Amino acid sequence: MSTEACYHCGDALPFRPIKADNHLFCCNGCSNVYQLLEANQMGAFYKYEPMAGSKPAKERPDQYAFLDLPEIRSRYISFENEQQVRVNLSLPAIHCSSCIYLLENLHKLEAKVLRVQVHFARKEAAIVFSPDFKLSELALLLNYIGYPPDFSRNEETKKKQDRTFLFQLGIAGFAFGSIMLWSTPDYFGLGQDNATFRNFTAVLSFIVSLPVLLFSARPYFISAYKALRSKSINLDVPITIGILALYTQSVLQIFSWEGAGYMDSFAGFIFFLLIGKWFQNLTYASLSFDRDFSSFFPVAIQRLKPDLSKEIVPIEQLQIDELIEVRNEEIIPCDSELLSEETFIDYSFVTGEAQPVLLKKGALVYAGGQVQGLACRLKVKATTNRSHLTQLWNETKDKTPKNQLIRYQDRLSRYFLLILLLIASVSGIAWYFVAPSSVFRVVVAILIVACPCALALSAPFTLGNAMRVLGKAGLYLKNSSVVEALTSIDTIVLDKTGTLTDPNSYQITVAPHHLTDQDFTVFVNMARQSTHPLSKALALANEAAPELELLQLEEIKGQGMRAEWNGETYLLGSAAFIGEAHLAKGSELFLKTSINCAHLRFESSWRSAAIKSILEGYGAANCYVLSGDHNQDSAALSGLGFLKNHLFFELSPQQKAVQIQQLQKAGKQVLYIGDGLNDVGALGTAAIGLALSEDMFRFTPSADGILEAKSLVRLIQMLRIGRYAKRVLQICLAFSLSYNIFGLSIAISGQLTPLIAAILMPISSITIVLLSTLLIQAKYKRTFKS
Repeated sequence: MSTEACYHCGDALPFRPIKADNHLFCCNGCSNVYQLLEANQMGAFYKYEPMAGSKPAKERPDQYAFLDLPEIRSRYISFENEQQVRVNLSLPAIHCSSCIYLLENLHKLEAKVLRVQVHFARKEAAIVFSPDFKLSELALLLNYIGYPPDFSRNEETKKKQDRTFLFQLGIAGFAFGSIMLWSTPDYFGLGQDNATFRNFTAVLSFIVSLPVLLFSARPYFISAYKALRSKSINLDVPITIGILALYTQSVLQIFSWEGAGYMDSFAGFIFFLLIGKWFQNLTYASLSFDRDFSSFFPVAIQRLKPDLSKEIVPIEQLQIDELIEVRNEEIIPCDSELLSEETFIDYSFVTGEAQPVLLKKGALVYAGGQVQGLACRLKVKATTNRSHLTQLWNETKDKTPKNQLIRYQDRLSRYFLLILLLIASVSGIAWYFVAPSSVFRVVVAILIVACPCALALSAPFTLGNAMRVLGKAGLYLKNSSVVEALTSIDTIVLDKTGTLTDPNSYQITVAPHHLTDQDFTVFVNMARQSTHPLSKALALANEAAPELELLQLEEIKGQGMRAEWNGETYLLGSAAFIGEAHLAKGSELFLKTSINCAHLRFESSWRSAAIKSILEGYGAANCYVLSGDHNQDSAALSGLGFLKNHLFFELSPQQKAVQIQQLQKAGKQVLYIGDGLNDVGALGTAAIGLALSEDMFRFTPSADGILEAKSLVRLIQMLRIGRYAKRVLQICLAFSLSYNIFGLSIAISGQLTPLIAAILMPISSITIVLLSTLLIQAKYKRTFKS
């Protein structure tokens, strides 16, 4: 065998390697993938991580033919229309940045693949492809380039992994206890009295240690091997060096008949390492901040009882074949069958393309679609949960960059390992001249005690705890990056209608009109389909009006609604929308039929306490109001404390976004808060956009978070918690560095055994978790419980 490695996958080369473009490959599969990448200008794959490819598995043309059977194919398709098909596949071969580069550029290899988004931590990929590309062909393509999909059930795979981990932990614990028991005479200096027994127990210790080395410690060896193969260093590299050094020294002592050496420390080291990993996994599973929002992100839906009356339930309680009603602008929470005659569904939340699709009765409607127009009734075809919707939410374009502190932490961890290896090497050389017998013990203790585990845990636990307490307070953020972004906000921009005004407390004045009661009932039914604050106020004030079957309802954002009933066209909206722009004066709705017109004026009820809190917290000079209404409320807003030149009226949704862009060009970090209906552009343009919600039936994908309307009064306190989280993160990082410096100084001096070092390492991680949790929780209680 050649000592050189395959240019693609890094495996050892055979006696007669395959050569292409002056590079050597171990097999035709690797050579073919290399040539495929080069032919499609994707040679950068090898620049991210050298030899990072996965060796392609041998394929059969019919290997994935089962995926084309309709009953099997439907299990893996999460969305499908005439333009695209979406699947989420498990790709266990994902292991480095080059994998992400290759998979997310898969469209360059196959034009029928539209886009790919990789979730590195879960080793999964969301793949969107053309309907004329078979799922079996996609699987063959992935298999060909070295990423064979795993179609086994995730739950069964996870259970198997959990059982394997518990066996590894159990074997290490058994060995640790047994070796300590057999080594008891040595602990009390009695081993020299019976050398035969001592040597016998030493051999027993060696035998018991073998499954610990080969099975319990295997994950660390594999991780270190993959890192070194790709010419990088991760946390498991120094740990593996420590394991091998400790074990080698102990084996030499055992077969030199000098006792069991450090076998007790070796087994205890692996045991406590696995306990630390178990604790970390357990804590991540309980918090799971960025992966599963179901612990604090509330989404409810209207479920129809057998008598067709409505009740509000969390979406997790929905069962197959139950009936639900979804209103205009609301998100469909689960795959369902359409029971209404027809409806328009906007799948932009899923596909990124805002092209409403007309669906007829009996059609399958996928989770994540947004109803456009009339409310529709559906039959649940698959259960769902909040984490599915929030996964889609996080897959929308994220304008918030990765946290600066996390980037700093990543760099620090990377350099930390290099510095650690240098310190261990220098210390080993120094101890070789002082006490050669202590070299192994000192080097191993250094490699173990100085560990960036706590560094790695600081950011996710601190920012994640902040997300959790903010959720309790009524602010639900898209991801942890938004928490830090909150700390840089210096300007607050607010929508007026529905944000600064309370839609549940409007005083409605009806101007003289000639509408019949029947016409007015039609307008109330139109208002019931809308989520605009004024329409909701009209519907709320006329709850007793009978329900009607409207036809062809259409809502034009920022303008109004159009519907048909009994052959008559009805318009509900602004003065300009009905062709009477000269009548516009303030917060009002105009109702128009072909022959009659009515005018409803809404007297605003201000959220005075929230306005006062925001102005006191940020100052009037840093607060703006953007409104699509007439400037009738200018005097009232000035009286509440806003500066007159910071009030902007009669703005279209596009003009709101432009206004925010101008503020940001002036160096402002803008937080925008709107009701979400006419504010999609502004929410997406601002540094942070929060959609204010009176209920939890709907949320806006372009927003970075959802703020409960009743919690607007506590916005300033929430922003302070964000700033405090940044301080806590700095405290955790400082603690981690202090611990490592202290531990290193003790280890270098030779006063720390590997076993004690292995105990200290998980304790440092546990301390970080407790520190971040307790500090954030204490701040929450001081802020909101006092």
